[in-house]
Amino acid sequence: MSSSLDVFYTWNREAIPVSGENSLFLLIEWRSGPPAKRQLKTQPKLLFREVELLIKPEKDMEIKAVHGVRAKESDAGWVIGLGNAYKGKTKSFLLEFDVSSQSPGKKPACSAYWSALKTKQEQRVLLRREQINLLVSTHFGVIGREPDPRVQKYAVLSQSTVIMKQSLRAFERGRSGEGKEIIKRHTDGLLILATRTGDLEYYREAHILSCLCLYYEQTHEKSCYDSVDVEEDQSLTVSYGKDYYDKEAK
Repeated sequence: MSSSLDVFYTWNREAIPVSGENSLFLLIEWRSGPPAKRQLKTQPKLLFREVELLIKPEKDMEIKAVHGVRAKESDAGWVIGLGNAYKGKTKSFLLEFDVSSQSPGKKPACSAYWSALKTKQEQRVLLRREQINLLVSTHFGVIGREPDPRVQKYAVLSQSTVIMKQSLRAFERGRSGEGKEIIKRHTDGLLILATRTGDLEYYREAHILSCLCLYYEQTHEKSCYDSVDVEEDQSLTVSYGKDYYDKEAK
């Protein structure tokens, strides 16, 4: 089927073992038309409105999470809203799968249905549909190969949002030590990756998270002091009760 969308699918692993995989990532990159050679000062041409992707995983595949875009699960599959498509502009997001054990070979992982509204129409049209395959192997040399660095990087950085939400909940509940530890474990991993790969983006992400952790801690301490001040004011009010004011009135 011809399409005005260019789509690229990249697994973080070339092959998975027959025992399955708890966290398998698929990076999906898409654009409409060839990539722009230089940064344009004007808004690129709008080609499609409200691009939508329907993902139907196979019975041995379960989507655990969708990172980078909003998605919802329906009876038909996972519906992912991708917004408008502009000429030459590339967008990307990540699917996280849980794969059950299965026999070796090239297996269908999921089906993808891309649709959108044309610029001057309200009728949704199917742009492309395809089957995405996965290799299941018993060969340790293939299974043990290093994950794709681009997909792995996207997967690691996408965890930051979840980490910060977990940390913030801990701070809000008065467990500041737990909140700091949640962030510290993640930033330590980022710094290790920065040292191992030489990619400074891991370091920048760790620095941003550390600053946010300090902000959460200072905000939490301020709220604690404010609550203590309120309690002290209330205790003073209680100490000067009815008997005191009756005595003063005499």
